[in-house]
Amino acid sequence: MAALSGTFTALDPQSDSSASALTINDYIYQGLYRLDPFPPRAALEPDLALDLPEAASPTHYRIQIRNDAVFHDGSPVTAGDVAFTLNRIINPETSPLYAGFFDIIASVRASGDHEVEIELTRPTTLLPLRLAMVKVLSEAAVTSSPDALTLQPIGTGPYAISAATSDRVSLSRHTAYVGPRQITYDSIDFNIVTDESARIASLRTGDSAVIIDVPYSAHTELNNVDTINIEAVEGNSPTSIVFHCGKPPFDDVRIRQAVLYAIDRDAITETAFFGQAEPAWESYFRPNTPDYAVPDTIYSYDPDRAQDLVARSGYSGPDLDIEILVPNMHIYTAQSPIIEQNLRDIGLNPRMTPGEFVSLVGRLSEGTYSMFLTSADATALGASDLEFQIRWQWYGFVPRQLLHWDAPELDQIEALLDGALSAPDESERTRQLMEAQNLIQEQVPHGPLHHRAQLTAWSNELEDFRPTPSAPYVLFDGVRG
Repeated sequence: MAALSGTFTALDPQSDSSASALTINDYIYQGLYRLDPFPPRAALEPDLALDLPEAASPTHYRIQIRNDAVFHDGSPVTAGDVAFTLNRIINPETSPLYAGFFDIIASVRASGDHEVEIELTRPTTLLPLRLAMVKVLSEAAVTSSPDALTLQPIGTGPYAISAATSDRVSLSRHTAYVGPRQITYDSIDFNIVTDESARIASLRTGDSAVIIDVPYSAHTELNNVDTINIEAVEGNSPTSIVFHCGKPPFDDVRIRQAVLYAIDRDAITETAFFGQAEPAWESYFRPNTPDYAVPDTIYSYDPDRAQDLVARSGYSGPDLDIEILVPNMHIYTAQSPIIEQNLRDIGLNPRMTPGEFVSLVGRLSEGTYSMFLTSADATALGASDLEFQIRWQWYGFVPRQLLHWDAPELDQIEALLDGALSAPDESERTRQLMEAQNLIQEQVPHGPLHHRAQLTAWSNELEDFRPTPSAPYVLFDGVRG
């Protein structure tokens, strides 16, 4: 019914952050709260929780759980399942992906069959937004079978697994589902189709009703097909350049800044994105993100300034030989010739290395790279606030282990994020996040290139289908046809 673009390793909502797993898991699991999937993605509504957390004190909260929810195996959802899930998340050994975003939580316990108590390490105004990331697991299922976290998950969501492999997942309606979502189909199939042309062909032949990650080059062609709808929505997955900040020449901030001044983003907008993107001169974040502030440093296409920064760095000769990792996807390969020539024009000597995305990511932790052309959507994990988005990219593991960045400015950013998380009010949180944004934009260990649109195409036989900018990338709620 729908063709997704990326592979996944498991259907564990606390470990696999791929777009396909996030989309499929959205149908299998429920959270305590659900973030509005449509822009501006600011509204929260209770899902398994009955209401927002109730404060007994600034660091102690109670959450009431609905008493009519059941898992796909028929067992009732209890506060014990919620406590088990949260305790699994805050444990770095069982949830390395999420644990760093939940260190605000000291402990969780079930204080009744349908009441959970949460003790915080310090006060925060962001607890409901963090809890929106939580997908509730069945303690009995997880502890009894490892398959419950791979291809046989047990959730409470509107659909249950009926069959699953690494490239096809079939879901059937969970007739005992209780929650706010409007379910219209008895079954849904997701196919993993990594080849862009094959996804388009599956839509044309009717094998798929919806496809995501439509190549930008195909937008005009599909827009002229009477039986197909296609829409570009403002996405949350900017393309960017990751620098190895621990070795020459990118251990010098002037070289990192030079790269951002050197790249002709307007040319890339037209040739790689066919106009479906905007240059990200001023920030990695979109201006409509809550708590966003225009940073002091704003880049532009300025090759002369880039050349001057390279000259002032003192690096020359072999120090300027760099390897750029380029994933084998159109959004990267189409812009790499422009980037390569732009960098040669300012005195760098780039070597472009193409490869599969997953294999190239492995080289980041190894440190065997200079630059990596990539794209990521932090909001797909279920939180859209700016503190979370900054923490995802510029706190702890990612900057220290993947960007190999160990600088006083990183210590400052981490301290500002901790301050923003425990800020007593919105104005203080905004102030600290503004300082963090300024440091990020000045130091650019991870430099933004473009804010790109998310292209989705679907059969015009579907009624009331709306494309989303983030996970779940295919949403069939209320859709018919």
